[in-house]
Amino acid sequence: MNKGETMYLKTTSPQFLKYGQVQDHPSNFKVHRFFVEGKVPQYLKSVSVPVTLEVLEGIALVVILDPSGDPEQFVIHRIARLNPDIPYTVIPLTQSAVIEESIQSDGVYTVHHYENEQEVGYLPIRPKFYVTDIFSYYYSVKGKNYHFSGESHFYWEITYVDTGELVTEIDGKEFKLESQSMMLYFPNQFHKQRIEGDKSCSYLTIMFDMNINVHDIDHIKNKVFTCTQEMYNLFNSFIKHSTILETYNVPYSRDLMISYLQELIILVIQYDSPNHTQHLNSNPIQANFENELVNEINKYILNNICEPISVEDLCDHFAISRSSLQVLFKKNMDMPPKQYINDIKMMRAQVMILEENLPITEVAMRLGFSSIHYFSRKFKKQFGLSPTEYAQSLYNKNTSDD
Repeated sequence: MNKGETMYLKTTSPQFLKYGQVQDHPSNFKVHRFFVEGKVPQYLKSVSVPVTLEVLEGIALVVILDPSGDPEQFVIHRIARLNPDIPYTVIPLTQSAVIEESIQSDGVYTVHHYENEQEVGYLPIRPKFYVTDIFSYYYSVKGKNYHFSGESHFYWEITYVDTGELVTEIDGKEFKLESQSMMLYFPNQFHKQRIEGDKSCSYLTIMFDMNINVHDIDHIKNKVFTCTQEMYNLFNSFIKHSTILETYNVPYSRDLMISYLQELIILVIQYDSPNHTQHLNSNPIQANFENELVNEINKYILNNICEPISVEDLCDHFAISRSSLQVLFKKNMDMPPKQYINDIKMMRAQVMILEENLPITEVAMRLGFSSIHYFSRKFKKQFGLSPTEYAQSLYNKNTSDD
């Protein structure tokens, strides 16, 4: 659903600011409470005036269509206030959720509904398979002329060659397993094993059962896999914890062994997937570090919004070069840091004028502007009205409402 694979963003994250903002105070307008439980809604909607969303029970996402029609998702945190004309829907992350929605107007507004043609929805994070039992596991060292006449059984079996070479025959077809390679035998597959020549071979055998749709993994049947470093480490961890279990009976060692085996099977299933190379080349640690850094910078800006914050201040405080900061903001905020700081200040100014009824000169002073004329130019460039015109429009609206 998201562009790329990232952790969930919250409505309090800076990335949400292009669609709205969060607030702590409840709505002064009529509130509609509703219950959601479906993961793929029938439609999205947009409202011509701002809308607030608050989760009362459970956890929920607000899914928003960006201007290009691509969905972005945010976990609703605090009270999320959406800008007018933003197509959105709400989907529960938990089994269900209770939402309070408030349209921020007592006057006339329009609501547009959009068919969910893209099948925007939430795919729950649940296991598609799980290992139910590990029946047996053993590490074998076999010498020259070793020959196993073969068997078939109802359970699954993995053979991992540590050193040497092992020839296995499955349903009449031979495969050679070299050092640090493995093979998965499916249930009821008749298989033989032997060693060619005078060399010995050491290998690990794991016999187990798992709950999985066999048709989903047909692509790994009758294939030899050369282990990646990650797979090799998992085999070593499996052997290590099997030894700990047998020697010291450490609590939850069995659970760890099953976890290692499940992770190994997942890596084998992903081995030939189209995104495998991309998956290996990605750097999730770097991506999450960047998200955390962006969030910390955003907190710093919000906490110091009444100060004359400069790009140099951010560079000094977070020990980051100016060029790196520019790249970070362009990538995550789609704007340079100076513009972002200005946007936050202008949004805060709008709130001060709207809710605190402060004089324009005091608003400018509180936000760190030394010149009211410079503040007024920035405000008008942002919203199309000068601060005075904006305050007057609010006064006229309130007077007409009375």
